[in-house]
Amino acid sequence: MKYEYIPENNLVVLFLLFLLTLGLYYFWWLARTCRMFNDNPVTNILLVLFTFGIWGIYLNLKYMQKSEELNDRELKWYMVLFFGIAPLIVQHNINEKYFPGR
Repeated sequence: MKYEYIPENNLVVLFLLFLLTLGLYYFWWLARTCRMFNDNPVTNILLVLFTFGIWGIYLNLKYMQKSEELNDRELKWYMVLFFGIAPLIVQHNINEKYFPGR
């Protein structure tokens, strides 16, 4: 896997941006995360829009699994219940891997 661009986001700021922009910041975050996991951001954003968010649920679960694998862990079955806050979990795992101790 190739990881070139690794943004660090403060989880509180990320959560507030999701709330204050009524979820529009999710598309910006998704584009950055897609590039990190070597996916096409344009295709994924268009699929999220055209499927009315169903593709976003799939991507959230997929990226939760990939981000757990970054830290040499398996995705536990009960983590699926937290798909509503999946972007925060994914970002936490990315921060944990690439910015330890912060």
